[in-house]
Amino acid sequence: MTDDQIREYVPILARNHRYASEVIQCAIHSPTVIRTKEEWALLDTGAAGPRQRTFDFNVFRMEQVHHAVHTFWVATALFAGLAITLLIHGALTVSANQSVPHEIANSIEGTVTDLNGEPVYRARVTDGSELAITDANGMFSLQGSTSDLNQSLRIGAAGYDDWTAPVSELDGPIEVALSLRPIRALYLNPTVTTSEAQLDRLIDIVNSTNANAVVIDIKEEWVYYDSQVAFFRDAGTVRPAYDISSLLQEFRNNDIYTIARLVVFKDSTVASVYPHLAITDLNTGEPWRDINGVAWVNPMLQELWEPNIDLAVEVANHGFDEIQYDYVRFPTDGDLSTMDFGAEYSQQGREQAIEGFLALSRQRLLPTGAKQSADVFGFTMVVDDDLGIGQNFTRLAEFVDYLSPMVYPSHYSVGQFGLPGHPNDFPYEMVHISLQGGVQRLGGHALQIRPWLQDFDYFGQTSYGAAQVRAQIEAANAHGVSGWMLWDPENRYRLENLDTE
Repeated sequence: MTDDQIREYVPILARNHRYASEVIQCAIHSPTVIRTKEEWALLDTGAAGPRQRTFDFNVFRMEQVHHAVHTFWVATALFAGLAITLLIHGALTVSANQSVPHEIANSIEGTVTDLNGEPVYRARVTDGSELAITDANGMFSLQGSTSDLNQSLRIGAAGYDDWTAPVSELDGPIEVALSLRPIRALYLNPTVTTSEAQLDRLIDIVNSTNANAVVIDIKEEWVYYDSQVAFFRDAGTVRPAYDISSLLQEFRNNDIYTIARLVVFKDSTVASVYPHLAITDLNTGEPWRDINGVAWVNPMLQELWEPNIDLAVEVANHGFDEIQYDYVRFPTDGDLSTMDFGAEYSQQGREQAIEGFLALSRQRLLPTGAKQSADVFGFTMVVDDDLGIGQNFTRLAEFVDYLSPMVYPSHYSVGQFGLPGHPNDFPYEMVHISLQGGVQRLGGHALQIRPWLQDFDYFGQTSYGAAQVRAQIEAANAHGVSGWMLWDPENRYRLENLDTE
């Protein structure tokens, strides 16, 4: 038998064997979900999501079951014959003089716990190409046709430090204990913090307090570093404000966790350069604009997803620890009735667009080891729908390491949540009520939440100082979430607002 014949017969036998096996299962454990042979073929070729059908044994013709049993045993016998043929041809042996290839058939199994031995749910296990998620018992099985011995296995979970080890050093089921690492970040605005002295001051604040991370803009209208992504270079939006390599090295030297903030769909510059990628105004045929005159690009166009993800992968390869997507949503302000997306504008359509973007990004980021997060409205934690913007809090949790709700008390209205006054005057209560809803929606898995907190003054409202900032932090800590991030667009952070180590 030639190599080409072997390659031809193996997948055919495998499909028939699996198909027959499921039909037999259906007969024994009715009802169950099975796939047709055509659907197995789609699955084997990597087609998106095979359809599933539920069959009850009562509606089967008995000859179908007999045929399945016959197919099962024939396929089993042929597999055995193929193995004997391969042995005769020497294909299954490796002589002492032959080198063992770097890629071997493999699966990696194990258990992930915290340092107290409690299972870590939804930890991500990857070798850079395949991905497994731990179950409620912290168990995983990373199935892949091959595992490269030169690769490393990486295990990470929201709120924990990553664990890595070379695949070549793994033998049998593994047990991994992860250490907690809450992220407490300050936002760095590259249009404000522009000098070396200003940067040193920010680093000094981090080093002098319990803060341990920074959030840095890489794109908001303009791309702030010298990106090589052709889409944005051609659009003329690359306008470097800092040298990305030296900036990241400075933070690494101080053991500061780095988060790249990337504004996705609120992008007036790209919408102007490429109007066919913008949300269209039904009345004018021009790019639709919100109440502030800002044009938005169309979240339903995968043509727009790709270049933004290219940016994310590029900065992850530069060394950012995490990619944080902001404005990863549909518009909220302006005449929404005149928006045209060229596709169905429904809750399902909106959710599929946002989740599809995040799913594709997570897959592309997998080899880099960078985590992925998304900024969401604080209200998403207390409602069951998508708020009309495509952000369904519970569903989004499946596609990110962290959800970052913006629970700024100043952004709520008088009387909301039954508070006796403006929510801006109740910083602890607002954060508490919001996070309580979010933790409940995630089934108690609070570590996947890392909120944005207010460290700025809002027009005509009570100024925010140490008391207000600390009250918000206290509320976040009380819910056991995975740290927090302070937002001050002016970068005027004060030591008295934070605890020392």
